[in-house]
Amino acid sequence: MEQHQKGVTHKFILNGLVHANEVLGEHVFDPQDWNVVGEYVHDEQGGRHQAFYTPNRDVTLRDIQIKAGERVQVEQSLKYSPDEIKQLWNDADPAVYAATTVPNFEEWKGLWSVWDIVTRGMIPNEELREKPIKLRNACIFYLGHIPTFLDIQLNKVSGEPPCEPSYYPRIFERGIDPDVDNPELCHAHSEIPDEWPPLEEILSYQQNVRAKVEKLYTRNDIPRSLGRALWIGFEHEAQHLETLLYMLLQSDKTIPPTPRPDFETMAKKAKAERVSNDWFKIPEQTITIGLQDPEDNSGPDRHFGWDNEKPPRSGNVHGFEAKGRPITNEEYAQYLEQTHRPDIPASWAQERDNELVKIGHTIDHVNGYTNGVKTGADLTPLTKAYLKGKSVRTVYGLVPLEYALGWPVFASYDELARCAKWMGGRIPTVEEVQSIYSHVDGLNRKQAERHLGKTVPAVNGHLVNDGVQESPPSQGSETGESSNELFTNLDRANVGFKNWHPVAVTGGGHRLAGQAEMGGVWEWTSSPFTRHEGFEPMKLYPAYSADFFDEKHNIILGGSWATHPRIAGRKTFVNWYQRNYPYTWAGARLGGRIVGASVSGGKYPSTIQQVKGGHINNYSYGSTPWR
Repeated sequence: MEQHQKGVTHKFILNGLVHANEVLGEHVFDPQDWNVVGEYVHDEQGGRHQAFYTPNRDVTLRDIQIKAGERVQVEQSLKYSPDEIKQLWNDADPAVYAATTVPNFEEWKGLWSVWDIVTRGMIPNEELREKPIKLRNACIFYLGHIPTFLDIQLNKVSGEPPCEPSYYPRIFERGIDPDVDNPELCHAHSEIPDEWPPLEEILSYQQNVRAKVEKLYTRNDIPRSLGRALWIGFEHEAQHLETLLYMLLQSDKTIPPTPRPDFETMAKKAKAERVSNDWFKIPEQTITIGLQDPEDNSGPDRHFGWDNEKPPRSGNVHGFEAKGRPITNEEYAQYLEQTHRPDIPASWAQERDNELVKIGHTIDHVNGYTNGVKTGADLTPLTKAYLKGKSVRTVYGLVPLEYALGWPVFASYDELARCAKWMGGRIPTVEEVQSIYSHVDGLNRKQAERHLGKTVPAVNGHLVNDGVQESPPSQGSETGESSNELFTNLDRANVGFKNWHPVAVTGGGHRLAGQAEMGGVWEWTSSPFTRHEGFEPMKLYPAYSADFFDEKHNIILGGSWATHPRIAGRKTFVNWYQRNYPYTWAGARLGGRIVGASVSGGKYPSTIQQVKGGHINNYSYGSTPWR
C-alpha cells in the first residue's frame, strides 16, 4: 500500500473500535491501545487485502486477554492487481463479458477494485481537493458522487432508506459540464460546498453503499426494476472511472501504476510493423441502430440501454470510402509543423529549458488551414527540431512523442476536423461510422464461417439452428436479444485495461478498423448529439441525455483503453463531448468520397478533392429516411 494511503486507512479502520464501543454501550476499546496492520496476500486463493487490529500493550477485554502484537482480523477483501484486472476485463467474447443483463456481483467487485486503484492508489491525498481540469469538479467530488448516485437509484426502486449522511445527494448527486466557451453556462448540478466532507467520512459512506449492493445480490431473484437501477449504477461508475483518468493525465502529481511499459521497445516494434493506411469502400446498406428496452420493464429480460439508445431505428446509409485506421500522433504532428500552428493537443506536453510549457488550445469552428493537396501518402517527414521536447501524456507520466508516433492522436473534434480537412478528407457522420462497424462485423462473421464452419456441437450445448448444438451458449433470454447480437467481439480492441495507454495503430492500415478498434481511443463523428425521433428521457435519470441537446456536443462511438467491455462492445452505446473540449479521449479516421448518393436534388461530389470543399459533414443520412 502506498505511503499516502496508510494514514487514512489506519484511521478509517481504527474508527471501527469507536463504533464498537457505541454498539456495546460501554467503553471497551481504547483506540490509543491499538494499531492497525494491513497487508496484501497472494496465494492459491488469489489476491486479497487483510487488515488486523493489534494491541501495542497487553490488554484485557471482558476477561479476555490479548497480548501485545497479537492479531485480531477485522477485514478481508478481494483485490486485483493491474495485471489481474487486465485478465478480469479482457475476455473478448460477448457471451462472457456481457453474459447477463444485470452485471453480477463479481463484476461489481472487479469494477470497485479498479476504482480503488485509481482513487486511492494514483491520487495523493493532498491532491484530492485539486482540479487537474478547471472545467471539472475536484477529484474528491467523484469519490462521493459515485456511491451517492448509486444509492439514489437503488432507493428509488427498493424503498430502502438512504445511507447516512443523508445530505450527500445535495452536494454529490450531479457533477458539472460547463460550456467550454463560457464556463458560466452550465446545466443543473449539485450544490458545490465551500469545503468537501472529510475523506474518511466519504470512504465510510462508500463502504455502506457497497454493502447495500452486496446484500441485494443475496436475493433469490432480482426484479427487472431493481436490475435496471443496478445496471445504471454500474455503467455510471465505469464511465466516471474514465472521467477521473483523463483528469489525472493533466496532473503531474499522478502516481503511476506498475510496472511501467517499455515504450521505446514498443515503438521500435510498431515502426517495423507499419503498413500504409488504405482506403476502403463501404457499401450502401440498411442498418439498424438502437435497442428495445421498455421503461415499464415489460417483456423478456432484455439488455438495458440508456435513453439515447432507444428506440430501434433503421435506415439506408449511402456507400462511401473511409481509411482503415485513425489519424496518428505522427500525422497530426506533420499537420501542425507544416501549417505552422503553435498549439498542440491537450494530450501532448511541451518541455522547454526543462520546464513544462502550457500550450493554449484554439477554440473555434472548423475554418482552419487547408492546402487542398495533402493525402497522407505524401506528408513531409517530421523534423527532429519539431519532435524535441514534445511528449504524450499517460498515466505513467510523459512519454516522448517519438515513442508514440504510431498511437492514435486524441484531441477535440475541432482540432481533428481541421487536420482531416488538411489531409484531404473529413470526419464521417455517426451513421457512416455505424455502417463501418456493421460492415466489419459482417466481414468477421463470414471469415469465421469460412475458417470454423458451423458451431461445434457440445454435450451440454444449447439447442439452436434446427437442433444443432451451440457451445458455449449465447446466454440470451428466451425472446430478447442475445449478447452476441447486441455486442461485438473485442478481440482486436484495446479496451478494458488491456493496456493502460493507447497502442500503435500503424500496423493495421491494411484492414478496416471496427467498433472500439481505434487503438485505445473513442471515435469522433461529425454528427451533433441531438434528440432523435421516438426519444424519451429515462425515468430514473431523465437529464442523462436531454441536458446536452444543445448543438455543441458531437457523438463519439467505440471506447478507450479504460472503457468497460460492456460499454465499448455494445453496438447501441452513444457517448458525446463538446466539439471544442480539448481533453476528450477520442480520435478520428478520414472519410472520403460518397458513392451514388444525392441531396437537395444534386449529386454528392465524386472525388475526395471535391468532398473537401463541400458541406457534407452536416448531412447525416443516406437517400432513405430513418424510421
